[in-house]
Amino acid sequence: MAKRSPSAPRTPSRVRSERRQIENALAALAHDIRTPLTGVLALSELLAASDLPERERGWANAIKRSAEHLSLSTSIVLDAVKADATGLVLRKEVFSPRELAEDVAASLVARTDVSGLSAGVSIAEDLPETAKGDPVRLRAALENIADNAVKFTARGQVSFNVTAKLAPRNRVQLTFAVSDSGIGMTPAEIKKLFRPFAQANEDISRRFGGTGLGLVLVRRLAKAMDGDLTVTSKPGQGSTFTLTVQVAPVAT
Repeated sequence: MAKRSPSAPRTPSRVRSERRQIENALAALAHDIRTPLTGVLALSELLAASDLPERERGWANAIKRSAEHLSLSTSIVLDAVKADATGLVLRKEVFSPRELAEDVAASLVARTDVSGLSAGVSIAEDLPETAKGDPVRLRAALENIADNAVKFTARGQVSFNVTAKLAPRNRVQLTFAVSDSGIGMTPAEIKKLFRPFAQANEDISRRFGGTGLGLVLVRRLAKAMDGDLTVTSKPGQGSTFTLTVQVAPVAT
């Protein structure tokens, strides 16, 4: 049997070249996805504004939100890849944590309605009125977690809970917990969740799809926001994903 020749060593210049190739490929993919999404968003806005019954208008709004989420997701992929080399540069925008939480909750309720599930929402009263942070990436991360919770839950409930507490350096820690009554995971499967291109369970991957990138990127974003993404789960009993981030409150 012929021996396989050893692969060339991965020199720093080769690593940089490979990274540029990946970034270029992802940029092209993002462009290809965003182009048709522009049309989908425009048409869904027109549809939602037309004379539709309330239920159908809700469907049109759900289409629009899903298209917006997909557009945000392409940005997350690009940002996460670039962050390995240059560090993730976060936006510093003033936003309302409550409005962001309510938007994510509305999106979750729409998803559960379509899937025949119930939704539970609890948003603490003591969230800061305004804060400075990166609401675009934060919402995209939360939409990703919520989408997974609904995807892997056949019956029962998906809940969304938001709390706040003081953090060092006059900051506020926001905690977002998404719980479901879905398939759950073993400790061994949980360990695989945050490996790029790995799925917790290959059989489930074939049934539900996915690239295995989403939660890896969400955790990177959480850590860039001085937080983390953790998970607790039991097979057959569901899972809870907890995302924490720190924001700077803004006086009004």
